[in-house]
Amino acid sequence: MREKTISKKANLFAASRFVLPEHRELYRQIQEEQRRYVPPALDDEERAELSERIWAAYQRKQPIRITHVESGVGERHDDGCVAHIDPTARILKLSGAGGSIRISFDAVLKVEQ
Repeated sequence: MREKTISKKANLFAASRFVLPEHRELYRQIQEEQRRYVPPALDDEERAELSERIWAAYQRKQPIRITHVESGVGERHDDGCVAHIDPTARILKLSGAGGSIRISFDAVLKVEQ
């Protein structure tokens, strides 16, 4: 006796006919979470090095480029001079050609001079 084979395409179609709207929404949410940006983790030594670079640029009034996380969406690059450092709030103020921006210390990924 010969077994009947079912193609993957036909099987996929048969399975998708019985998907409930709740399951479709849950599947969409899971896919969205998997696409969300996860920033790389930095250890204490790397954070200390970034802090030293920011402090040196602040003292010398040198322009720097800061790469930081933008609200879980991805990375953002901003150029300018460090105008103010607030150690209690852990925020720095970077002023550049486009105006000033506040960046959290925890969001900083890379500092270039």
